[in-house]
Amino acid sequence: MTSDDTTGGSGAGGGDEAEAAVAAPVDNLEDTIWPSINRALTAVDVRPERGVLDLIVHVSRADVVRALRMLKQDDELQFNYLRSLTAVDNEADGVDVVYHLYSIPKNINVTVKATLPPDDKVIETATTVWQAANWLERETAEMFGVRFTGHPDPRTLLMPEDMTDVFPLLKSHPFAEIELLQGELLGHERGAGDAD
Repeated sequence: MTSDDTTGGSGAGGGDEAEAAVAAPVDNLEDTIWPSINRALTAVDVRPERGVLDLIVHVSRADVVRALRMLKQDDELQFNYLRSLTAVDNEADGVDVVYHLYSIPKNINVTVKATLPPDDKVIETATTVWQAANWLERETAEMFGVRFTGHPDPRTLLMPEDMTDVFPLLKSHPFAEIELLQGELLGHERGAGDAD
C-alpha cells in the first residue's frame, strides 16, 4: 500500500476512508511512555498495547513481580503508587491479573497485565513491592479465585471463611446468568422509556 492509499483520496468515496482506517498502523506507541517502559524493562519479555487511558504492558506471570519492582525503582518512571489491583475473567483464555500503576512525581500511568491459565490461577504476591497490594490481592483472590503465593495474610476479606469454591466475579459463577439477564432487563426497560 502506498502513502496515497492511506489518505482516503478522492476516488471511490467513503470506502477508501474506511479501508484506510483499518489499514492504519495501530502499534505506533511513540507518543506514549512506551519508549521509557521498554528501556526500564529491557531484561523482561513484554508486549505493549495502546489502552483507552493507559499504556498496557503484558508480562508473563513469572516476570510480573520483577517487572513491577523495576518500574517502581526506575529513576525516570518512579511508579511508586499501586492505584489498583484486580482481575479480568477471559473464560477459556484465562484470567488477567491487572496492576494499575501511577507515578506521583512524574504524573504518568501504566497498566501491567499478567495472564493466568484458567486451570492454574497462581501468581506471586506483589506485597513485596507495595504493601498496599495486601488487601487488593485478598479481594482478587476471593472474587476471582487467584492464589497469590507468598502473600503474608491470605485470610478472607469479604466472603465467608468457609466459601472457598465460589468466586463471584468469575463468569462461571452460579448466578452469573441471572445477573446478566437482570442487567439486560434493566437496560431494556431503561431504553424503552427513553424512546417515548
